Order: sequence, then structure tokens, then C-alpha cells
Amino acid sequence: RSRGTLDLRRSLSEIVSADGDIPSPLLRRRQIVPRKLLLLIDVSGSMKLHTADYLKLAHAAVQGADRAEVFTFGTRLTRITSALRIRDCGQALARAAALVDDWDGGTRMGPTLLAFLSVPRFSAFARGAAVVILSDALERGDHSDLETAMRRLSARAFRLSLATPLAGDPRFRPATAALRAMLPVLDDLIDGSSVSSLTDFILSLGRPAPAAETIWKRVS
Repeated sequence: RSRGTLDLRRSLSEIVSADGDIPSPLLRRRQIVPRKLLLLIDVSGSMKLHTADYLKLAHAAVQGADRAEVFTFGTRLTRITSALRIRDCGQALARAAALVDDWDGGTRMGPTLLAFLSVPRFSAFARGAAVVILSDALERGDHSDLETAMRRLSARAFRLSLATPLAGDPRFRPATAALRAMLPVLDDLIDGSSVSSLTDFILSLGRPAPAAETIWKRVS
């Protein structure tokens, strides 16, 4: 907004470094800062067919973006960003696999997301970030924790998206109680069954799009 106006701080600094002489005042410049990307990957048993592809996508994201963070969740929460910083994909995924203790188990999506938000260092990763949750969101039992967690995430994030492989079926509708509860706070509810479509989606996160609830009301 202030681009083109006098940048007094830089101008004075230049005057001092040039012993009081400056040919022309310096103007403010627009700074481009990459937005943070936070990937939360469901590694429960119901997501077993997609976990490997999601981790490869996460590795590419960490390698290609300076401000990407990756966590897995099932019955517990695990940060795997440091493992995915290893350049070799095979070595990175092997290291990540060694860190995660809840492969192919159950899902406690609500409690694990609340645990994420309860740690200030972790919740800071979500502030102003594009948050993408890769999960079928098949929460068992009471979904009140999940609804609370999603509302808190939405309040912190620049954009909150759920990519579910279930949406790859043309007959899919957000009909479960958990999905209906979280739909109003989601910016995007998309097909997570294809790595290529997920890649296209992540690369498009900087562009505005209609809210998820608006799109799915039209479909329904």
C-alpha cells in the first residue's frame, strides 16, 4: 500500500553511509514473502493406500519451499519436517517412518489436532499459513473435539483446506456429521485421491477461490 512513498529509514541510512550526500531519496518497495505451508497427514489405517504418496508430496514441498512444515497424525502427533529436509527422497522417507509410531492404526483426529494447537511452538506454524489436512476425516464417535480444533485452526490460518481421497468418487458428498460440522470453516474441500491434482491445488493456493461450503451446496 505504501509502495512509491519515501522510505525515510533507508534514505537516512544511505545519507550517513555517503557522508551526508545522497543523489535521490529512496522509495518504499513491495516485499514478497512466501506464505507458510503446513501439511497435516493422516497415517491411520483407513488412509494406508495414500500415505506413501502423501509423504512423497510432503518431501517435495519441504524441498521446494523455505517455510513448509509437515506433521503426521493418527492416534498421536508427530513432526517430520526435519526428516523431510534430507535431499534424497528414499532416505528422507525412511527417516520419517522411523519417527512415526502410529502407522495404520486408528484415528483420533480431533484430539490430535487439539494437541497440536496446545503447543505454542506448533500452533505458531499455523498462524498466517496455508494449512492443508490430508485425511478422510472419518472421526469415530463424538466429533466435538474435531469441530473445536477446526474452528481454532481456521482462526489462525490464512487458508484451511481438507483434501480427502473419498472426494475422488463422483458420488461423494460431505454427509457425515464430522464433515458437516467442519464444512462452514473450511476454505476448500477437495479431491485428495490424486497426487497430481493435489500438486496443482497446492500451487494454486495463492489464488482466491469460492468457499468450500458454497461449492458443495451447489453440488448437493
